[in-house]
Parts: sequence; C-alpha cells; structure tokens
Amino acid sequence: MNKKLIIIILILCGIIFVHHYNKHKILIYSRQYYELSDIYKSKKDINLNLVSINSKLGSRERIQNLAFEKLEMFYPDNDQNIHNIKMNNKKKSFCLIDYIVPSAEALTK
Repeated sequence: MNKKLIIIILILCGIIFVHHYNKHKILIYSRQYYELSDIYKSKKDINLNLVSINSKLGSRERIQNLAFEKLEMFYPDNDQNIHNIKMNNKKKSFCLIDYIVPSAEALTK
C-alpha cells in the first residue's frame, strides 16, 4: 500500500512538474516571438526607408543635377532626342548617355 501511494505521489509530482515546465517554456517562446516580430517590423521599416532613399539618390533628376554640376552636361527639356539602346536581352537596356559618358553613372556611387 505504501509503495502504491509513493508511486502515485511521484507520478502526480511528475505531472505537475511537466505541466509547469511546459507552461514556462511556452511563456519564454511567446516572449521571444514578440521580440523577434518587433525586430522584424523595425528592420522592415528601416529597409523601406533605405529603399526610398536609394530611389531618391538614383532618380533621374538627381543624376541630371549631378551631371550638370560636376560634368557641366545638360539634359534637354523634351525627350524627343533621347533614345534608349536595347540589347537582344530584354532585361539589359541602357541609356545612350551611359554609353557615351560612363562617368555620369559613377556620380551616384
């Protein structure tokens, strides 16, 4: 009878221990999840800001201003005289000014 009671008490203590251990692990993992989701959201916002800054730096107006200031080049108001050269590969295309003056691209880097 004593052995059965001791075994039942040990099993009950084991069940209680495992229950609280699992609950503690769930709390730890949920805190880590919230921390990681906050870090992810902040990194996503930072990436969005960097992409917008990069698009502003690589914009046509900025390149035109830099080319005018540094290389004393001008860009006409109308686009009728500007032609794009297209290669056989449709993904690769470049402007004629990039072909003639490659330093205009280097101004943005």
